[in-house]
Amino acid sequence: MQDFKIIRLTKYKNIQTKRLFLLLFSEDRIHFGLISLLIVFIFSLPLFCQSNSSEEKLKTNLDVFYLLADSAAIDANSNIPVGDKNIYLNFNSGTSYSLFSNQFIKDFSNLGKRVITTSKDSSGVQINFVVDHAQVSYGKLFRKILFGDYYARREVSFGGNYSIMQPKVVVKNFSFSFIDTVDANKIKNIEDPALPFTQASLPTEPFFSSIYEPVIAVGAAALTVILFFTVRSK
Repeated sequence: MQDFKIIRLTKYKNIQTKRLFLLLFSEDRIHFGLISLLIVFIFSLPLFCQSNSSEEKLKTNLDVFYLLADSAAIDANSNIPVGDKNIYLNFNSGTSYSLFSNQFIKDFSNLGKRVITTSKDSSGVQINFVVDHAQVSYGKLFRKILFGDYYARREVSFGGNYSIMQPKVVVKNFSFSFIDTVDANKIKNIEDPALPFTQASLPTEPFFSSIYEPVIAVGAAALTVILFFTVRSK
């Protein structure tokens, strides 16, 4: 009799376990669960990507201009005779780009030159530097992933010419550029309101993107609701 009870109890437990298994792992519920996880993943992915990208330090436009000025100084230094350590730097680019004068002085000093900036003491090699082009431009807005932040292609260009007067006259144009991708939300942080050449107009948000993304979001939510009630009805 006791063995019969144990058998009945075992069968009952097996039936309950089978019902629970069918309840949790039925085909409809698995499909619903997978689709729900996929929707949650799609909407959550931008948050993870943005948190990772926010850790990267973004150079300001002025920082980039200084890097390009460094390249111009290195290029000019390559045309100065090796034995000449003293240079007379004549920077003639107007008030708009006057801040680059100090950058060139720093660059040539780091390159081992003694920089003279006054005509009273012009015993060194004379270098005339002219910056006539410093500009920032942004490309069309785009998203790296669905529902993510907008990004733009940034191009910084820097150009002009220089002449080295002794012992042999060298005249050369220079043009350097820097291209990368920046978060559109951070563009105001990398521009300097006091320096117009560090600013540029930003393209408007793409028209079709503002239409199809809300449609996708609403459609995904509607699909989730439909699947939920379909599974419940079964």
